[in-house]
Amino acid sequence: MGKTSIHILTNFKIGLRWFLIIGILIELSIFPSLANVYGCIMAVISFSVFSYFLQEKYIRFFPFAFLMYLSMFMYRYLPLIGTLTECKPISYGFERPFETFLYEIILFLISSLAFYLACQNSSKKLKNNFIQETLFKLRFFEITPTIIWGLGIIGLMIRIYNFSAGGVEYGDVTGKFLAGLDYLMYAPLCLFYPSLLHIKYTHLKSVLLYTGIIFIINIASNSRESIISPIAIMAILTFLYIVLNDIKIYNYLSPFKTICLGVTLWFIIGLLSNVSLAMLHTRKVRAKVDKLELFEQTVNTLQNESLMNRIKSVKFKKKDKNSTKYNEGWTEDYLDNFMMARYANLRITDETLYYAEKKGYSNPLMRELFKTNLLSLFPTPLLRFLNIHIDKSKMEFSRGDFLYGSGFGGYRITSHIGDGLATFGFWYFPIQFIVFFIIFKLLNSFVFFGEKGLQYAPFALMNVFIFLGMFRNANGITRDFSYIIRGYLEGIFTYLVIFHIVRLAINLISANSSNKRELGYKKN
Repeated sequence: MGKTSIHILTNFKIGLRWFLIIGILIELSIFPSLANVYGCIMAVISFSVFSYFLQEKYIRFFPFAFLMYLSMFMYRYLPLIGTLTECKPISYGFERPFETFLYEIILFLISSLAFYLACQNSSKKLKNNFIQETLFKLRFFEITPTIIWGLGIIGLMIRIYNFSAGGVEYGDVTGKFLAGLDYLMYAPLCLFYPSLLHIKYTHLKSVLLYTGIIFIINIASNSRESIISPIAIMAILTFLYIVLNDIKIYNYLSPFKTICLGVTLWFIIGLLSNVSLAMLHTRKVRAKVDKLELFEQTVNTLQNESLMNRIKSVKFKKKDKNSTKYNEGWTEDYLDNFMMARYANLRITDETLYYAEKKGYSNPLMRELFKTNLLSLFPTPLLRFLNIHIDKSKMEFSRGDFLYGSGFGGYRITSHIGDGLATFGFWYFPIQFIVFFIIFKLLNSFVFFGEKGLQYAPFALMNVFIFLGMFRNANGITRDFSYIIRGYLEGIFTYLVIFHIVRLAINLISANSSNKRELGYKKN
């Protein structure tokens, strides 16, 4: 390991440690309570364990599994920092603080053990398993700049088509297939760091122009996650590039450049916050207008200073209100920052534990729904052949809706712990350990140890932001099973289909051009 990498990661650890120490001191000074002490203990344990894995070997050999593990750490570390920036205690709105923090500590320790075991052998032997060898033979790790642009253009066309189609309905096989290929539009972003793919590319101005285009299109989607996706992908790729190539950051960042970078980041965060508020304001008419008109309304809202001030005023008034009690209804009020709330809304765990206790741990109805959720992952023709009858069109509710017990159709999210305990009782923890171990192993298959050294699958680099969000609050352990049973293979299969089509088309065009040049040469 190079000295520079040690310097970068060590300073990262030091920064996290100081944020934690200062956060704990402020937390216990301003919000002294036993519940908040539990929260601080959770953050300390999470940081202590994560700091062991914050090593170059884990980032270099297992970058995609590390990103998922990073999201697990963020979920336990960021709540302390995030709530303090909004002048709230870490246990803000909690009704089951002791159980929440205790179970989150247990789950993080289990997750860490699964990550450690999944990454144990390969880092020493550097040998490929059967899956990696198979993927290599299928050209899964091959790529060229031309193919990258071809994939990106196809992804861009799919995104535009999805806009005009107005969503995917049940039974629309083509729509579902295309919806799963949106990520291809981010393929050209990998050209910012071509060495990660063992290729050469210098036309970065075209990549910058393309990035601006997809950023505008994502704003038109009225999805807040979409507008941060290209930024997050570039940030993650930059981090990987710096660590893997021992980049001496201090040679590039003078005090003046550091100040300029800080001002730029502050401006970007403020802009994203305003765009987010404008999107939320125009979202109420999203189903009534087309994407172009929705984009125009979003831009007009951003440019209307008085309207933006009123929107912000309403937001802060809501922030000052007392948090909703769980017996009064469903609430996700914890962090106001929409980006941080996606990775650190620990109150969802507390709330779903409350409803899990009401429903009862190891609830038969939750297990029955779990079985139905798993069976629904398989294609309908296969289920019919096996004489299994499931009407997928009637499953228009989430596991969070079912756990809540009323108001089906709201697609409420749930936590891993709340959903897991309600479904399996305390057997959930060993089950989750096995599931996480398998997922980490699958993510590690996107790295190949070959003659060129480490080769990262282009598919995986395009999806780095997705891997970072694989532990977010959503459908609990069901989402993990979904990835193992269907998501992993489906992602690889669809990518290989498009990759080989693009590769074949490029080869045919190249061969045709060569033939024309040869005929022209003979005529002359």
